[in-house]
Amino acid sequence: MWSDLLEVNTYDSGNNGFTLWTEHLLQEVAFFLKVVLEFIAVLIVAIALVRTIQKYIRYLRHRNSMAQPSVRLELGLSLALSLEFLLAADIVGTAVSPDWQAIAKLAAITGIRTFLNFFLHREVRELQELPSSVRSVEPQGMN
Repeated sequence: MWSDLLEVNTYDSGNNGFTLWTEHLLQEVAFFLKVVLEFIAVLIVAIALVRTIQKYIRYLRHRNSMAQPSVRLELGLSLALSLEFLLAADIVGTAVSPDWQAIAKLAAITGIRTFLNFFLHREVRELQELPSSVRSVEPQGMN
């Protein structure tokens, strides 16, 4: 990989080789960062899903239907955080030398994710406004 980049510098004169090499390096770093951000988003959803299922099973065992808003609130916050990481990954993915097709794709994805995030935050806000006695009803030893 590095030898190919160095060969570009021998064929091009002056700063062209260095510019191409720098742009390629930046693209590689952006791709790596995009993958890391997407992994973090998936990890957040996976952890939130496992925790939500565990809490929901505990609530069902104790027949505590009043605690469902608490479970939904925690899952909603995790999903919103995950959407933010996915949006950041999309932005990083198109940050280096984007073409018009990539910009249009980013605009569409950003619009959809912003739309989802808006309604998710609205639902979370509504759940947070519920009386705390309804949201945080947990049997002893549930944390």
